[in-house]
Amino acid sequence: MPISSSPEPTVPSCAPPSRVRCRVAATVKALLGLTLTAAALVWGLPRAVGASWSQIGGTIAGIPTWGLVALALLWAIGICSHTIMLAAAMPGLRHRQSLLMSQTGAAVANTLPLGGAAGTAVNFSMVRRWGFTGVDFARYAMVTNLWDTLFKLGLPVLAVTWLGATSPGENALFWTAMWSLLLLAAVVAGAGVLLRSDRLAHAAGHRAGRLAVRAGREVDPAAWARRAGEMRWDTAGLVARAWPRLTAGKVLYVVLQTALLGGCLLAVGASVDPAVVFAAYAAQQVLSLASLTPGAAGVVEVGMAGVLVALGVPAPAAAAGILVYRGFTFALEIPVGGSALVWWLVRGRHRAVSARPVPDSADVEPAPTHVTHPPYVLPTPAYAVD
Repeated sequence: MPISSSPEPTVPSCAPPSRVRCRVAATVKALLGLTLTAAALVWGLPRAVGASWSQIGGTIAGIPTWGLVALALLWAIGICSHTIMLAAAMPGLRHRQSLLMSQTGAAVANTLPLGGAAGTAVNFSMVRRWGFTGVDFARYAMVTNLWDTLFKLGLPVLAVTWLGATSPGENALFWTAMWSLLLLAAVVAGAGVLLRSDRLAHAAGHRAGRLAVRAGREVDPAAWARRAGEMRWDTAGLVARAWPRLTAGKVLYVVLQTALLGGCLLAVGASVDPAVVFAAYAAQQVLSLASLTPGAAGVVEVGMAGVLVALGVPAPAAAAGILVYRGFTFALEIPVGGSALVWWLVRGRHRAVSARPVPDSADVEPAPTHVTHPPYVLPTPAYAVD
């Protein structure tokens, strides 16, 4: 059966009786995240690197205006390059749409603690307006998260190898790399099994459906099992076709982000070996995997600056360079993505009003042309259906 005929995933939300509790919980999380971020930056960063805020601030103040403009241009090129991977993960998605999704999602995620779910909900609303199905978005989220995780776990291994080749005896990231290597192997093995085993995906979907029934939801476990099998089959086909674009886009993005970090360090007067710059960037990727603050703010800055100082970079320059870098990759994404989100909401409301005489066609952009596949064949279940 065609994959578009499957029940579409929904974005979880608070039920009306629980909205007050949800808002209170969100407010508490936001305040807690801001407190942890402020404590890590104001108190933790100077102590982690051994430099005062006056030294760090004086170093940042010495950056010329033309240097900031050049860094902003490099940052813009980097975020545009990221659309190569995003567009490859959803056939039919335009690059400008990918850019809008990435920046609005980042703005939401960088504002709220564990805000990735809220950013995902915003992106889901966007792709639905553009004519994609819920299954298209679920496949997109699965593939992009898989590629991001593979790179985040693989970069420290490359960083230690590069450091070992250029600086014999240097092992500041050795244990980080070893844990990343183990996790990377586990992720690759698990992803390979899930993408190849139709029965496993089917059984996992059926079990998830039964758990949903026990939680009080009126769902059909057999339908969830079929949906999981279809998703596995379609995702495996997408990965087989698009992995060169997915990988090339991610590699280009990593190179440009590393170049931006190196440029920020140069702007504050630190001439750093490229292997050391790459090591700090790899540390950022690992630190961003587990964060309690919005966008891992505070944790990432302390960790990256600590790596640079451990690798011989002067403390004031290390802290200043990292703050400038995070100013582009974290702080600047909030107003840029927030402005894009407001524009999208206003534009959507205007289009909805103008489309009222013909609500069936004018409110949604033409659906993209998707790649078709042979019909999905339901395998013989390896479990007992209740």
